[in-house]
This record gives sequence, C-alpha cells and structure tokens, in this order.
Amino acid sequence: MKRFLLQPVVTKILKLILVSFGLIVTVALLSIVYGFIAHGIFTLRYIFDANFMVGAIITAAGVLVMFSPTAIFISAKNWLEKSSFLETSYDTREYKQQIARMLLWLGMITMLLTGLIQLLLSVII
Repeated sequence: MKRFLLQPVVTKILKLILVSFGLIVTVALLSIVYGFIAHGIFTLRYIFDANFMVGAIITAAGVLVMFSPTAIFISAKNWLEKSSFLETSYDTREYKQQIARMLLWLGMITMLLTGLIQLLLSVII
C-alpha cells in the first residue's frame, strides 16, 4: 500500500498554521486573565485586539530581520579570511532570510486566522 506524502512546503505551512493557532489561543488566555485583573469580571474585550497586535509585532520583527545587515549575525572570528568570510556571509544571509520569511508568514497567518475567527464569532453570536 502506498503512503500519501505531503510536499515539504505544505508541511511547513501546516506547521506554521498550528503554531499560529497555538499562539492565538495563548494570547487569548492571557488577554482573558488581563481583562479579569483589570476589570474584576470575566470579559472578552481584549482577545482580538491583543492577537492583532501580536501578529503585527511578529510581522514587524520579520521585516526588521529581513532588512537588517548580515554582518550583525556573523561572529568576529570569521572576518579574518576572505574566503571564509564570503562563505559565512552567504550562509548567514540565507539563514537570516529563512528566519525572516518564517516570521513574516507567522505574523500574517496569525492576523488572518484571528480575523477569520472574529468574523466567524460575529456571525454566530
């Protein structure tokens, strides 16, 4: 029997969606706790605002990492040899871009899922 295998891109996107959903739930619980502490009663007022803010902060962090210079991420000991510096610079730039893309996608998926959940709850309630 042949197994169904997903493409690596699909598995990465599914992992980001799961991480984003976990982040949304965590921020929602923390905002419920904050609302209870601030108002003394159970309130859902801060859930969506906090999730949109977290998504915007993650997206902004991704943009900052993307446009930050690569020299920040390279250790000083590798600057002595030119060939070593070029290889390290290329590898570091690729790694930095992977992290930045992951942060950008995580922030955008978080904001999109938060908006979809809010839209669904507004239709239901």
